[in-house]
Amino acid sequence: MHRPVPRSRLLAAGIGLSVLGLTACSGPVLGLLDQEQTDRDQLTIRTDLDGIDLATTRFLAERDGVEYFAARPVQGNSDEDTVCLLIEEGIGVGLECAPLARGAAGATIRDSRVTAVLLPDDVDRNDLTDEGFELLHPNLAVRPADAG
Repeated sequence: MHRPVPRSRLLAAGIGLSVLGLTACSGPVLGLLDQEQTDRDQLTIRTDLDGIDLATTRFLAERDGVEYFAARPVQGNSDEDTVCLLIEEGIGVGLECAPLARGAAGATIRDSRVTAVLLPDDVDRNDLTDEGFELLHPNLAVRPADAG
């Protein structure tokens, strides 16, 4: 014999599942930005980068004399989910800012040598390696410019 479940129990179970679902989705999209900035995280070139909060720069990787960083824009200059990719080489800094969402690549910089892509913590990295990207850091993928 089937006994009906009281509506209050169904409601409580639904609320419990909703809270679990929200908990699983909460947390930073790029956790390293929530860590303390170290000396290594600071740009070597102390230049005025309009709109970039220099206190938020975080070192990602270095290859062939090129350093890659993530940073947040100055508050009020963009949407809350915007994150910037900075490339420091020689005497210059290139940057691109874009929204960074769970599961999707963010800011992308292309130059004559590489394509560099900023990644959230929870993106499928297998798809990127299938497209010829190499992971220099869990939050950074690069591939030769002529590869795609």
